[in-house]
Amino acid sequence: MLVGRALPALARTPVVWLNLVCLDAPIVAVIWLWLFAQTFQMPAHVGNAAALFLTAWFIYLSDRLADAASLTSGSPRSLRQEFCVRHREVWIVALFMIGGLDAYVIWHNAAAENFLVGAAVGLLALVYLLLNHPLGRIWRFVPLKEFSVGFLFAAGTLVALLPALPPLNAAFVLGALAFASLCTLNCISIACWERELDEAQRKISMATRHPSLTRHVTKICALLAFASFVMAIACPAAAPILGSISLSALLLAWLNASTSLMEGRFRKRRSLNLDRDQRTALADLVLLTPIIPLLIAAL
Repeated sequence: MLVGRALPALARTPVVWLNLVCLDAPIVAVIWLWLFAQTFQMPAHVGNAAALFLTAWFIYLSDRLADAASLTSGSPRSLRQEFCVRHREVWIVALFMIGGLDAYVIWHNAAAENFLVGAAVGLLALVYLLLNHPLGRIWRFVPLKEFSVGFLFAAGTLVALLPALPPLNAAFVLGALAFASLCTLNCISIACWERELDEAQRKISMATRHPSLTRHVTKICALLAFASFVMAIACPAAAPILGSISLSALLLAWLNASTSLMEGRFRKRRSLNLDRDQRTALADLVLLTPIIPLLIAAL
C-alpha cells in the first residue's frame, strides 16, 4: 500500500489529480445542472451554478478529511487518503476558505426557495457525514450508504434549478430518477473496487456486506444503459439527459469489466487492467457525457 511511501507518478496525471483534490464531483454536478436546464428550457443562473460547485466541493473535501482522520496509524490507504493525510493543514485552510466563499455566494445569489430547499439537502448531507464516520457501523444494519450518496448528489444538483424548476412531469421525473440511479451505481462501483481496502480499514459498504455484488455490477450498469437508451427513444423531451445517462452507464460498465480481480474462473485480460486509483478517478469523469449534447446545442 501507500503508507510511508512517496506518492507515485500516477498522482501527477490530470485525471487522478482532479480526484485527489475533490474537484471531479463539483464539475460533474455543474455539467448535469446545465444539461437539465437546457433540456427543459430553464434559466441556469451562474450564481446558482457557482453555489452548487462550491457546496459540492466543500462537502467532498469535508468527507475526505473525516475519512482520512478515521484511519489508524499503519493502516493501508488509497492514494486519495494518503494525499489528504500528507496535506492535512492545507486541507483545513482550504475548507474554511471554500466554506466562507460558498456562504457568501449563497447569501448574495440564492432565492428564498433555493436557500430553504438547499438547506434541507445540506442538512441531509450533514446527517450522512455523521452517520458515515462517527456512526459508520450503522451501515451494517442499514445498507444504504451508496444509495444515500447517489440520491443526495442528484438532489443537490437539481436544487440549483430552483426557483425555475418545472412542474413534475414524466420526462423530468424519468431524467431525475435515472440520474440518481447513475450516481448510485457510480458509488457502488467504487465500493466494489475498494472492497478489500475497506475490509482492511474495517469500513462498511454494500460490497463488504455483500461481496457477491462485485460479480453483478457490470450487468446492472449495462441494464441501466439499455433502459435509459430505450427511455430516450420513448421520451424525446428528456432524450439528451437519458442518452447521456445511457452512455455514462455503458462507460461505467466498461470500468467494472476492466477490474484486475479474478472472479471465479474468469480472468480479465491484462490489456484491460486499470489501477484501482485510476478506476476510482475515472468513475466520476465518465459522468461528463452531458458535454456532448451541450456542445452539439452550442454549434
